[in-house]
Amino acid sequence: MTRVPTVAVVAASSVVPRVELDAGAERLRAEGLDVRVDPRCLSAHFTYAGADHDRAASFWDAATNPAIDILWMARGGYGAGRLLPLLADLAVARGSPPPRKLLVGYSDVTVLHEFVRTRWNWSTLHAPMPAAPNFGQYHKAHWRALIDLVHGRHPHRAWGERPLTWLNPPPGKSVEAEIIGGNLALWASAVGTPFAPTPARDRILVLEDVGERFYRLDRMLTQVRQAGLLDGTAALLLGDFTDCDDDPPKLVRAAAPDGTQTPLRPQLHWPDALREIFARLPVPVATGLPVGHGPNFAPLPLGAKYRAWADGAFELVEWDWLNG
Repeated sequence: MTRVPTVAVVAASSVVPRVELDAGAERLRAEGLDVRVDPRCLSAHFTYAGADHDRAASFWDAATNPAIDILWMARGGYGAGRLLPLLADLAVARGSPPPRKLLVGYSDVTVLHEFVRTRWNWSTLHAPMPAAPNFGQYHKAHWRALIDLVHGRHPHRAWGERPLTWLNPPPGKSVEAEIIGGNLALWASAVGTPFAPTPARDRILVLEDVGERFYRLDRMLTQVRQAGLLDGTAALLLGDFTDCDDDPPKLVRAAAPDGTQTPLRPQLHWPDALREIFARLPVPVATGLPVGHGPNFAPLPLGAKYRAWADGAFELVEWDWLNG
């Protein structure tokens, strides 16, 4: 991208807060981006930023506008998955997919990343969104890397020198492969649909999540694994699993007149979850990738080629959005 990129901010998921959206758009303009906020971002229907057909139309209008280079999702939440069949139908009616662009977002946007990357050959970037209250107010290196990537520049060591810690035997040599993934809940939710995620065979899969109990993380990963999507995975890299914890079931004893509740088992903690849910997988698994819902917000190009080493080093090798 050798000229100033033009960004369309659109909403595909939950209701968007106006003040945060305006502030986020201004932060992007201050970085030399031509930002156009779709006024439909501020619509509301049920829990969504407008009805499904309106959100799909907003996305499609930006996707087919030749003046737009980048679609940046306003925020996540829930609702993007409801748009996939509508967008597929629009592309069929047109007779061809929209021209290649860059899609930026994460969390609920995971399903849109997979959709536009595999069906429309777009570039996709797992990164924060402008309507978040902390947009841009995190690690300076992560913000700088995000702006560099959007402008088509290589971020160089955006993830630190050696961010990865292997939970089980690391690969015997460096792994160089395409990276896919995103939010675990969204990855699992698409299994068995016409929009099922890409199998991770010979690829690096990255997963992150927020606010899930340990048993739900295990249930979702088990679904993904039993669907065969982890077969032959080159490596599994874990981002932040923010506010993911345990809630032991409690029993009210009939003999306790005061209604005292007794936990049925001890409280579990994150190291327990890492060992039981992830480390036992028959693929190399590492934690420490600084992406997700916080505290780390590093950008991560998806569909790009990366190299991961046994000593924990990790780097971006090539991505089709970068300037030659």
